[in-house]
Amino acid sequence: MSDTGFEALWRATEAPGADLAFALAVEARVARRRMQIDIAARFAAAIALVGGVMALWPVVLARADALVVSLDAAGPALAAAAVLGAVMVWLTREPAEAEA
Repeated sequence: MSDTGFEALWRATEAPGADLAFALAVEARVARRRMQIDIAARFAAAIALVGGVMALWPVVLARADALVVSLDAAGPALAAAAVLGAVMVWLTREPAEAEA
């Protein structure tokens, strides 16, 4: 005892099985929220890092004097190594790089 006219009307007004536009909007909202949480976490970590560096900066400056004194003698050797490195890079370049 089926009413074919009523069943046809019911099938015509039936909602789709999956609403892709809605699913895409929900996924975009979730992705946006996750990105905001990630940015907030990175910002908080950066603020904490800057605060730690600022708190330890006087200690770093006090100990940097010993490091600078030990590098004074190595300065000319480091400069010579840099010059030799630049010459080696210049001598081993490709011919096409020389013309360009």
